[in-house]
Amino acid sequence: MIKKKSIIRTHDRLYLKENRYNKPKEMFKFIEKIAFKNKKNNELVCDIGCAAGEFLYFLKRKHPNNILTGVDVRTDLLLKAKRKLPKIQFLKGSVTKKNLFKENSFNKIFLIGVHPIFDNFEPCFANVIKWTKKKGNIFICDLMNPFPVDVLIKYKLTKNYTSSKFESGWNIFSRESISLFLKKNKKVKSFKFYNFEMPFDLKKQKDPIRSWTFKTNKNQRLMFNGLCVVQNQTLLSIKLK
Repeated sequence: MIKKKSIIRTHDRLYLKENRYNKPKEMFKFIEKIAFKNKKNNELVCDIGCAAGEFLYFLKRKHPNNILTGVDVRTDLLLKAKRKLPKIQFLKGSVTKKNLFKENSFNKIFLIGVHPIFDNFEPCFANVIKWTKKKGNIFICDLMNPFPVDVLIKYKLTKNYTSSKFESGWNIFSRESISLFLKKNKKVKSFKFYNFEMPFDLKKQKDPIRSWTFKTNKNQRLMFNGLCVVQNQTLLSIKLK
């Protein structure tokens, strides 16, 4: 068994070198289209696990009248985000901390690429539900298994094979497990899963953890990486009562 103290998360350092503010991810466009079907001004919007603020930069350009907040655990990424978005509030903190925000703080909360870091999705899901206002919305995006199996993944690069440290970030919880949890929460009115498919091909990169695409014999474009895992990229939309 891998001990908890041996689990690390260093792959997010890649965001320090990237500059994609003016070339938003296709996933960002997909999320925004669903999350802002009914445009409203002065909504309180929070991106938890905001990294260097690329998604918030995209939202600021699309919805300039909303009040945006970003949260991340890495100081270096937050400093980069603040330089790019000086008028947005950024906080250092974790989605696992219950007292990060007061109850009913935001109209919309986004959690993109975060919950697979943890071996239990329930605490962070419970917190974002708590921090969202009545009739508010939550959007959680990452890998979710269409089969009734929860998968916990830890990995290390071959160059580090003698190390006792393993990286986290690619756990795949099933839609069924997530649904069971949400149905038990009294604040949840409804929820829906959306499948995401890349609209164009992605080539392999030097970093084997970065994703690339391949096509099936039915011409479906799937995402893959060096973990040998097919990535069922999913957006979960949650509506509160």
